[in-house]
Amino acid sequence: MENKGETLTGAMLGEKRRRFEEQFNVPENERLTGEGWVQSFCKAYKIKEHQWHGEAGSVNLDAVEVERERCRKILAKFQPRNRFNFDETGFFPYAPPDCGLASKQMSGKKKDKFCISIGFACNADGSEKLEPFFIGKAKKPQCFKKQTPKQ
Repeated sequence: MENKGETLTGAMLGEKRRRFEEQFNVPENERLTGEGWVQSFCKAYKIKEHQWHGEAGSVNLDAVEVERERCRKILAKFQPRNRFNFDETGFFPYAPPDCGLASKQMSGKKKDKFCISIGFACNADGSEKLEPFFIGKAKKPQCFKKQTPKQ
């Protein structure tokens, strides 16, 4: 399942175990019951529960390579000093930390959604780095659809 990039659960292991018991004609009185065996199975095969991060698993790598080649052809027409890259990042100055040290499980706090967006840009050879700039609030925030806040 890992090689396929799929998620495996304890319930899936249980179903697979049930199918194997049927396939190999394991007598009813010798079949595993309950979920207690899953923990031993996972320990024996060094399987741990992990939290998945990001969405990289849903990327079509073939499409990415085609697009990279298309970009290389376009960028080849320009000198590195004339190729600029821009990126933005968010800064949440009032957000509380989402983890910390404690002797017991603690409840989280509501996060302050105040965000400062900062833009960065520089050219490909690094000879020109633009000053970071702050991105203010939108004239028409997405939550208002195509209307202004006054409307």
